[in-house]
Amino acid sequence: MAGSSGKSGVSVAWIFEGSEGEAPQSTRQLVATTLSPRARSSAGLIAKIVRSQVAEARAEIKRKHFRVLGPVAARNVSPSRRATSWETFGVVHPTFATGPGRVVERIAAALEVMAFRQEYRAAWRRYRDGDKDVVFPYGTYLMRVRHRVNVAPAPS
Repeated sequence: MAGSSGKSGVSVAWIFEGSEGEAPQSTRQLVATTLSPRARSSAGLIAKIVRSQVAEARAEIKRKHFRVLGPVAARNVSPSRRATSWETFGVVHPTFATGPGRVVERIAAALEVMAFRQEYRAAWRRYRDGDKDVVFPYGTYLMRVRHRVNVAPAPS
């Protein structure tokens, strides 16, 4: 992470992937984030964790001999091209991510997803039984797009 200090004691930090110091030539588009002095230490910790996780992911990719497309090749893949591999049946597909060690947040997210699914299921059953004025919970997308159902407004 490299950065410069602003006039009011606020730091502008550039976070990029690569070695310490200057950004590699291929990554000249840097994301500028304005950080307060208090947030600077958190940003440093986050950057350190991200670098560690990226290194672990790269090591796993290398160990498993996975093929990873670069940015140009990824942009040129046809959106209608079919996958050549199949996902294993019965494998859990994550609905949310909270990060390692975030037990309280993971439980809260799981409870929120469970509540949404219960509300959705009740609304769907009413809709299926003929109540076309039922209001689906906020976050319902496909039923809104395909069947133009009513969806609750975003929570404030």
